[in-house]
Amino acid sequence: MSRAVVVKSFAELAELLGPEGLAGDPVADPIFTPDLQTSSSQQEPDLAGLLADLEAASATLAAVSRRDQEAKASALRDLERYESLVAQQQEAEKAHERAILVRREAEAIAQTAFADEARATARRVVAVATRAEAAARDLAEQRRPEAERLAAGLDLERLLAERRRAEEAEKAKAAAAERAGRLAGALAAAREALAAGRLEEARGLLGRLANDNPDDPDVASLLDTIAQCELAVKATAAEEALWAARREHRRDPEAAVRLLEELDVEGLPEELARQVFGEWARACARLCRERGLAEPLRYAPDPGRGAVIAREAAGDGYAVVSSLGLGPGWPCGKVVGPRQVRRARPLR
Repeated sequence: MSRAVVVKSFAELAELLGPEGLAGDPVADPIFTPDLQTSSSQQEPDLAGLLADLEAASATLAAVSRRDQEAKASALRDLERYESLVAQQQEAEKAHERAILVRREAEAIAQTAFADEARATARRVVAVATRAEAAARDLAEQRRPEAERLAAGLDLERLLAERRRAEEAEKAKAAAAERAGRLAGALAAAREALAAGRLEEARGLLGRLANDNPDDPDVASLLDTIAQCELAVKATAAEEALWAARREHRRDPEAAVRLLEELDVEGLPEELARQVFGEWARACARLCRERGLAEPLRYAPDPGRGAVIAREAAGDGYAVVSSLGLGPGWPCGKVVGPRQVRRARPLR
């Protein structure tokens, strides 16, 4: 039985194997080490050849597509010819039926008419109708086999479907061109209104455009410009009202309150909105003192927006004295519920 030998170093391994073991066996199977550089180069694709193949394939596709378009155009022309032959056949059949009716009517008159002149005229009409009947019959009989021969070589259902697709594509293209024309005209009108300072008109024009063209960059850009102009106008109005309210604060606090509560504060710069709200609250506090209102409170659900509520007398319910930025749901004099009263704070 073999015995396990534990080797703790390369020196011990050398002693164990001896000179012969270290020299190696010249006839031992060699360990195969692949030529990595050669193998890698053999696996690399021929990029130039690949590009040439792709170019040739692209040219083949272009030629096939061109021939296919030519074949389709030729088949569609044959379809038009077929439909023309069918239409001629149907018209000839209608003429043949009409000629039969006229001939029979003329024959009846020729047999029953009292006057010689009437009978002679009827006989002439019979002759004309007979010739027309024969000619129409011959034309119908000629067009029918021509149409049938042409139809035999056509895939009518496929050609009709192809023509419908082409017509629908043409209609879609025309509709797109019409929309583009309307868009260009409306954009021009909106820019003109914007340049003249008619912001509401410009926004109205673009509102309809935005619904029809939600991803159009020109509409979005113009809407952004209008929004910036509206904000600038709004900010200017707020600054003017703030200046006037500060001037009226002591002399006529009610006028100061009215100036500020009529402002549209939505979207105002934060600092300006803070100043408007602070001046409005200050004017409201002075107004409450002048009116002798009891326990005034300030209800502010959002920054820059709120309402001042107070009692007419101690023990009465709270009613709105003024509101800023809360909309038409907070008119002066509206009675306020306990929920809003609990959230309100004393007005200083």
